Amino acid sequence: MIVIKNSTWEIIKTIPWDTKKTLLKQLNESWVEISSACFTGICGACMCRVESGRDNIIDNFRWEAWFPLAPEEIMTCISGIKDENSEVVLQTIY
Repeated sequence: MIVIKNSTWEIIKTIPWDTKKTLLKQLNESWVEISSACFTGICGACMCRVESGRDNIIDNFRWEAWFPLAPEEIMTCISGIKDENSEVVLQTIY
């Protein structure tokens, strides 16, 4: 499951995973309001913090020097889920 919290750490939704879709696509399809603009990992609008389950997230954008992210931050538009056997908890930033 993916647990989504808002910027004040309140749980706003819990959704099932789909390993074939990006996190942003899954959030949008589940009517979770999250900022987004470019859908390519460049603008940073869809950035989220990962509270738990970081090891289960596929994140091809990590450590790009021109767009530094903290270890607990991900771009949901280009991140996905490795498998469906654990829980990921995300906090929206904006």
